[in-house]
Amino acid sequence: MNANISDPTSWRPTDESSGDIFNDSANLVGTCLTGFGYGIAFTLYCLCAMKLCAQLGSSIRRRQALFMLVYTTILMICGCLYFASAVRIVQDGYVTFRNFPGGPYAYTVFAFSTPDNYLGLVIYFIVNWMYDALLIWRVYVLFSTKRHPWAVILFPSLIYLASVAMSLVVIVEDSHTAQSFWSAVAVPFVLSYYVLTTSLTIICTILLTYRLLTARRQYIQAMGHTSQANQYLSVAAIFIESSALYGIWSIIFLVLYAVNHPMQNVFLATLTDISIIAVCLIIYRLSQGKAWSTNTEVALSTMGARGSPTRRDRDRYIKPSFTASGIRSDSATHFEDALTVEASDEENRKVAMGA
Repeated sequence: MNANISDPTSWRPTDESSGDIFNDSANLVGTCLTGFGYGIAFTLYCLCAMKLCAQLGSSIRRRQALFMLVYTTILMICGCLYFASAVRIVQDGYVTFRNFPGGPYAYTVFAFSTPDNYLGLVIYFIVNWMYDALLIWRVYVLFSTKRHPWAVILFPSLIYLASVAMSLVVIVEDSHTAQSFWSAVAVPFVLSYYVLTTSLTIICTILLTYRLLTARRQYIQAMGHTSQANQYLSVAAIFIESSALYGIWSIIFLVLYAVNHPMQNVFLATLTDISIIAVCLIIYRLSQGKAWSTNTEVALSTMGARGSPTRRDRDRYIKPSFTASGIRSDSATHFEDALTVEASDEENRKVAMGA
């Protein structure tokens, strides 16, 4: 049927079902959101780069600043190439080969192994590898004051190696003609990969959140709420440090992919941007000196020892038992000494007033 300008119903595709049109829409929306997400990531990258470049002249933090600058720059280059690949495939599907049987989305699935799309696939996995490695490193940093920090990251590291191996299998499988994320051959490998990488994200997020919440509770019990501690232990800081944003996003995608819902295309297209945004948020906090480091516990205890202003409505704090809570680091001694000094000073003042 030829399209009639006076009949809007004739403007719709005649060789596509409503499900095909939904897939077309989700695919296009996902690509548009990829550009939006990359814009946010690029803005955060510029903020990080400004902070890190300013630290290159410092003899103390120069090596760390240089590493983080190179790391984020590589991520942004990968994000740019991924976005260019996604735009090129959408251009071919919606413009160049618009009459492909089944519609634009059917073309993107058919052309999954073309060089343009294959580049985006490889870039996608590279970004994921870099993100997962950073997440494991942050877990190690937060648990570095514990007795066996390597034991904490052992299981996540094994999952990481398994996910890298599975992603290499997916890359090889999808290099063949007519193979894609949704082919009968590739689906078991792709699903296995996403189960592994999502599990890694969830485990690391839980470990990071647990560590930060535990530190927050113990510090508040000991010293009360302080403005200095909030930069490490506020709700926003915990959300960023634990990388909860990417964890939530990847879980939603995994569920949609498992049930083969068209909205999976929106979350799949934006996963790379979300991971880059999560990394840039962490790096930005590191560049500001606000992210948790190996010396944060000692720094927090020092703040309390100097008598930072609090919002607790008490005259004296009860000395907590850090040994019972499982803390054996030097920071526990700092906390206890600070509390003992504060309590002793208060007792001395009361005795003097009574005399």
